[in-house]
Amino acid sequence: MPASRLDAATALDVLRQLHDQLGPVDPDARAIVALQATDNGAVSLIDVTLHDNGILEAPEEAGGLVVVTAEDVAAEGTAAADGTDVVTLQQLVCVLRNGDEVGVYRPHGADELASWSTADPDDLDASALRPRDPAANTARRAFGRASLAAVPPITDLLARTWLLNVGRDALERFDAEDEPHEVEPAELREVASRPPLGAALADDTVTWEAVHRAACEGSLELGPFTVDPAHARWLDTTGFAQLLDRTLPAIEQLLGTLRVVGEDELLSWAIDWLAARDWYEPA
Repeated sequence: MPASRLDAATALDVLRQLHDQLGPVDPDARAIVALQATDNGAVSLIDVTLHDNGILEAPEEAGGLVVVTAEDVAAEGTAAADGTDVVTLQQLVCVLRNGDEVGVYRPHGADELASWSTADPDDLDASALRPRDPAANTARRAFGRASLAAVPPITDLLARTWLLNVGRDALERFDAEDEPHEVEPAELREVASRPPLGAALADDTVTWEAVHRAACEGSLELGPFTVDPAHARWLDTTGFAQLLDRTLPAIEQLLGTLRVVGEDELLSWAIDWLAARDWYEPA
């Protein structure tokens, strides 16, 4: 049956009640449950379906999706860029079917529960406090709403996938002999010259939109990692970029692998290769 209207004020009341009922929550906990408003004014919790490929299916009668989440933020409540004065902000958030969002949280060191609402044009904190984590974005996508996340530059993806391909080849060569041997740059030049995302994305002007399209078509190459095309089509480009950013190993971790199998010579060669293409800027 179609969803009854669930307004922002009602959703906030439900979140406050849930906060009191749940008590202390593990900061690593993530959960999503649906809210259904009935004709008599009551609100009930109903289950959602999270498929194995990452697609969340909200019941037709759901008027909102409650997300239990937490993020590291700056002490004043905005995302910290430099890691200074970072605290973990735990929230209960409700994404409404109409696109409005509301949330409750306890500010660092405060006794009282605070709230925010995008439905209130005077709420200046709402934009900064909307969570940007995958759980919240999964709820947004279940209602066809846009994901909210910081998208890394496409050069970051190119660097990480290139290092994945080169590192995998280097590890195979390192273990190929009776005894491990130090891998030299000359052995990796062939794999290094291949387009890191596959032949379909060999253009120097590749964009996140193009990478997303390739994933939707099933032609994206990510080394040992895969993305389900149906999940890619369900995600928007921002959510897809966040998925890859959270899934692929970090550049420094991948460079560390090259140091192990080839020591400083191989590491320097890889950094020079990336820097020459403006894919990486050494610290």
